[in-house]
Amino acid sequence: MLASIPIPFSRTSSRNRSPNHVPRPRNAFMLFRSAFAAAQKITTNIEHDSRHITRIIAHCWNRLSESEKQVWRDKAAAEKALHALRYPNYRFTP
Repeated sequence: MLASIPIPFSRTSSRNRSPNHVPRPRNAFMLFRSAFAAAQKITTNIEHDSRHITRIIAHCWNRLSESEKQVWRDKAAAEKALHALRYPNYRFTP
């Protein structure tokens, strides 16, 4: 059910970023968290602190079956492939 919700684009901060900065592709958990937040399963009336929200979502992630997690891994692989097409010379440099 949650997997059918469109995943919002990641919001990157422009703080301390050069205009040529290329963001990393999101992994399966990051996509799951974005969809979970977009579905507003946890409202700001329940929790305000994003650290706690992430802990709650991580608990839900850990309770997913492998087949449910595989859906998100497939979405992450698709995003990674699209990222490779958009930025063919991208190399992660921390």
